[in-house]
Amino acid sequence: MIRLSLLCQCLLAALLLTCLGSLLHGSGLIGPMLHGNQPLPALQLQLLLQLRLPRLLVAICSGMLLSSAGAAIQARFRNPLAEPGLLGIYSGAALAAALALSLGGGILPVSLAGFAGSLLTLWLIRLLASPNGQGSRLILSGVAIAALLGSLLTLLITTLPDGALRSITFWLMGSFASAEWPQAWLLLLATPLVWLGLFRHWRLLNALQLGEATAFHLGFDLQRGAWLVVCLASIAAGVVVSSCGMIGFVGLLAPHLTRLLTGSDARRLLLAAPLLGAWLTVSADWLARSLLAPAELPVGVITSLLGAPFFLWLLRREQESPRA
Repeated sequence: MIRLSLLCQCLLAALLLTCLGSLLHGSGLIGPMLHGNQPLPALQLQLLLQLRLPRLLVAICSGMLLSSAGAAIQARFRNPLAEPGLLGIYSGAALAAALALSLGGGILPVSLAGFAGSLLTLWLIRLLASPNGQGSRLILSGVAIAALLGSLLTLLITTLPDGALRSITFWLMGSFASAEWPQAWLLLLATPLVWLGLFRHWRLLNALQLGEATAFHLGFDLQRGAWLVVCLASIAAGVVVSSCGMIGFVGLLAPHLTRLLTGSDARRLLLAAPLLGAWLTVSADWLARSLLAPAELPVGVITSLLGAPFFLWLLRREQESPRA
């Protein structure tokens, strides 16, 4: 098992190098910045500050939020195959944002609609789940709501003209291409708040991995604490989906890879997984811009290409592992 400090240092170094490469790649800034004897041209400086930098910050924060939420959800439901979209939050945010897009809304209205949709979905889950917030009822409620909202989203898509359909489809696959400073500021505010809220409950998450009955007998308030963890993870997923669309598998991939390296301690996971998640999203965004340049792939396509084989391997590993 790798030491936590060493792992975090390596992940931070990899993230910083990848961020630097993502900022400079394709912008013509490498030569002037490396030699340091020429000022940046105004156009390149504008490109760096108004396009590349907010996009990079959105990618970093999205990876941190999704991986933190994934680590919390996996511990809450004792399921290494779980991710933030398990409870249908993705579907609620996607439906609301797609509806705003179909009405011709801009970036800010679409983001606000997506976040409102995620909160409404969370409220419906709370309404349908049992008062004590048992994990099985939460999951079943989330699956039912996700199926309903997914059907409504499909119905909406089939009634749209081709122009709106293309923009909605590209957004649903996840992309940082439309990232602007308002979204970057929103994510920069949400990321530390959500992470701190989840990190404060690392002892509860460790207890929940032993079972809800064990956590209850250890003195934890499951009705309040476990539901607060679900709320924070859902808010994290809702903020990301409302800002840049549905970016799959990051919330599954980053926490589980971290668990393989550091163990199941929630405190260690919540310290290392956000760094790994940020590195994954920044790398995926760099690849999305580079593979078919000057065209651009949705980031969700890259993360799915990386995450789906890992998910299948993980599923097979779980099936082959001996049962206690």
